Amino acid sequence: MKLNPSLIEVLESAYAPCPAFSGPCKEMRWKPSHGHVPRGFLGAAGSLTEIELVLVFAEPGDPHDGETHNGLRSAYSYATYAFETGKDQFHRNVRAILDSCWPELSFEEQMKKVWMTESVLCSAKRECGSVSAAATGECGRRYLIKQLELMPHALVVALGRKAQDRLRSIGFTDYLPASAVAPPGCNFSGARESWARIPVELRRK
Repeated sequence: MKLNPSLIEVLESAYAPCPAFSGPCKEMRWKPSHGHVPRGFLGAAGSLTEIELVLVFAEPGDPHDGETHNGLRSAYSYATYAFETGKDQFHRNVRAILDSCWPELSFEEQMKKVWMTESVLCSAKRECGSVSAAATGECGRRYLIKQLELMPHALVVALGRKAQDRLRSIGFTDYLPASAVAPPGCNFSGARESWARIPVELRRK
């Protein structure tokens, strides 16, 4: 699969590396040999007009053992592998949402209809830990809002309180709130019920 060129244009400056690492994002980690690069996005494998759904997560967890990267294409390729194989609980939960939206489509076909991304593209200093307002605002303005502007017709779903708060902080409020798909939030009461709303809202849209 290949990422749509318009999204490559938005995201590729993050691998220069991103200039914000020396400013508001100095707390974030850039260590490609250990998997620490901006990552966690997948989909948009066709025309942007085909995208019906945008899923916004909080930030990527810590890299998997042995994960290394050398740029945007490496990050996209690894995310493809992780989601396609159901690498961990997070990826399996997302796959269940996609299958509920398009049960008749293959994974490859679903990737033309969805864009999945992070409200902050780099891992927190501690997995599931906090990220400063300066860093979340910088990443939101530099990357997230520009991604969303490319798909104004799509249903945007913010998965978890972090993603919801960060979208509001950059002035984006037209989203469907749902529970986080990564632990621990995915195991809380009501999480799966909130995900079940996504295909319903998608059909309405």
